Amino acid sequence: MIVKDIMIKDVITVNENVTISEAERIMTVNDIGRLIVEDDLGKVVGMITDGDLVKERNFDLKVKEIMTTDLIKGYQTQSIQEVAQIVSDNQIGGVPIFDETDNLVGIVTVDDIVSGYMKEENTAKISPESSAIYLSMTRSREYENYWLDKINGYGYKAAITQTGANAEDLPIKLRESATVAAIARKVIKERAKEKVAVSNAVRDAYNQLNLINPGLGGGFKVAIVRGEGKVAVSAFGKFGHALVDGPEQIALGTSII
Repeated sequence: MIVKDIMIKDVITVNENVTISEAERIMTVNDIGRLIVEDDLGKVVGMITDGDLVKERNFDLKVKEIMTTDLIKGYQTQSIQEVAQIVSDNQIGGVPIFDETDNLVGIVTVDDIVSGYMKEENTAKISPESSAIYLSMTRSREYENYWLDKINGYGYKAAITQTGANAEDLPIKLRESATVAAIARKVIKERAKEKVAVSNAVRDAYNQLNLINPGLGGGFKVAIVRGEGKVAVSAFGKFGHALVDGPEQIALGTSII
């Protein structure tokens, strides 16, 4: 399945000269988290997200003054796996989609990627790392159960949990919740060696997240998948505090077990 099959084709755009207040109104009315920004000639020049709006207090500024101009984008002929990797590598919630002549034709979000995998008939076995990423990115119990069943079908063992804490406690909470969930779902046995393996994988994922957002707490969905002599831990969620609510991010850690 390719991106063209799952992308949202009716892209909501905004002119670069509208105010941040107007951009927020458009996002709220349409229940979306990002807007593609165009200039007066209809050329795509950037993107703005709800995370950008939360950080800004002057709502009379124009969108072009805070938008992201270095666009990360995908193409309609790419596979779902390729765009999922782009989203994961850049720790973003979605990407604009272009055709072969660089015309905007759609947008793909994390939700679209997960639902696309549900529809795909391809039963090829994926790695524990990929399984953990897709499981952590689910947003409903239906998708969770789908991926838990699919991962079990691969012969892997999986668990999922959620946790959040302030900056000081977050690494400890991530480690504790992942370990408890892994034991409860029989992903690991209550042995020191196996608990250390999960702890190392969590630390690997947390260090990646903390490198980008040092000193912030947040809330994350954590997936643990064991298979082929290793354990993979994926953390998906947001860093933030009372004044800042950052974009969704994802990180992956692995350890030999």
